[in-house]
Amino acid sequence: MRPPLHQRFVDKAQAAITAAVEIYNKPAFSYRDETFSILALNAWELLAKAKLLKDADNNVRIIRVYESRETKSGKKTKKQYLRVNAAGNAMTIGFIRSIARLVESGSIPAEVALNLRALVDIRDNSVHYVTPSEKLAQLVQEVAAASVTNFVLLAKRWFARDFSRILNLVLPLSFVVAPADAAAVIVSADEGRLIQHLRTLGREATDSDSDYSVAVRLQVKLEKSNLDSASKIFYSKDPEAVKVHLTDEDQYKRYPWTYDDLCGRMAKRFVDFKSNNHFHGLRKKLAADARFAIVRYLDMGKKTGLRKVYFNPNILPAFDEYYTKKV
Repeated sequence: MRPPLHQRFVDKAQAAITAAVEIYNKPAFSYRDETFSILALNAWELLAKAKLLKDADNNVRIIRVYESRETKSGKKTKKQYLRVNAAGNAMTIGFIRSIARLVESGSIPAEVALNLRALVDIRDNSVHYVTPSEKLAQLVQEVAAASVTNFVLLAKRWFARDFSRILNLVLPLSFVVAPADAAAVIVSADEGRLIQHLRTLGREATDSDSDYSVAVRLQVKLEKSNLDSASKIFYSKDPEAVKVHLTDEDQYKRYPWTYDDLCGRMAKRFVDFKSNNHFHGLRKKLAADARFAIVRYLDMGKKTGLRKVYFNPNILPAFDEYYTKKV
């Protein structure tokens, strides 16, 4: 049986965003920023149309373009006719109208709309530079990371499709630009205006507790260390591999919430949250995942003695399918 129309749009959106990420993960690809923005926007248009179709019970009219025709007397007809392209096929609404309709209905959060505006500006301004400077590349990287994250979250929220395992922006250490180095780069006037515009869009987001982002700041801190207490985040037998360590301070930044902090955030986010056995069972299950929690022992070497669990803020959306979010 053929899948519903909106599901076919979701499949195409997945193919487009996957291609965008694969291109972006090639540091030597000279047109990576521009290509990512083009493919990512195509993916978002398809995802938006899939949402419109789903909400309209797959009535294709919701995404088609209709227009009046001019009579012999020069007046416009009241009847709307389907607009077709040069090949005679039905024309559909574009990216701007698709996103605008979802923004009007409240389906797309403000942070996502701002992120997509930034992505559009990156695409539209790419003709003004041949090779983007390190400063601009860093900002594009932050916008790209947020765009992929937002895409994964909304695909799961709208269609119960989880793309998180197949969509990852790989950040080669040789490519990540240190903020201090990027700040010293001299840029052209065109790039300077675009950089300032992107930063202005980033400042327009106001909800710090939102799951969605305009841009995601990506920083890697490299330190030479022989401390036994340093926590390795990547293991490799390759002696030439770059060694990256997280100190205790870094761990606390990654897992800043205590149990009380988590409960406070849960109460703020959900209307039906209660600190009961149901919650404790879910919490313990999620805490076993290193993405969401870490256990600190009094004796970290032997992992004995008093223990305390610290949580990453990413654990909060994981509870969404079990509780009702506040409007």
